[in-house]
Amino acid sequence: MDDSECLSEFRFCKSDLPVLSEALHLPNYLTCHRGTICGGIEGLCIALRRFAYPCRLSDLIPRFGRPVPELSMISSLVVNTIYQEHNHRITQWNDTLLNPGTQNVQCL
Repeated sequence: MDDSECLSEFRFCKSDLPVLSEALHLPNYLTCHRGTICGGIEGLCIALRRFAYPCRLSDLIPRFGRPVPELSMISSLVVNTIYQEHNHRITQWNDTLLNPGTQNVQCL
């Protein structure tokens, strides 16, 4: 896959995927609860593709060569892994930022 194709499918350049994976603290290999194993970059790409364009999991079969149940498990595992690692960034935000009813916003 060339860089322009990667950018159009996943919204990231090919060279940015390892950097993104490291920034998200994804492991090199992901093991699903039923024993399915996939690489961290592949799992990231599956999740990115699902977020970049709304599509059915069956639409991803030609790209990733995995059956729908595996794609579902991998996508869920990547999202859960990212959430477990970074949920504090959301849950510890300032309440006034998250609750617009409590803000004192002045219009000019």
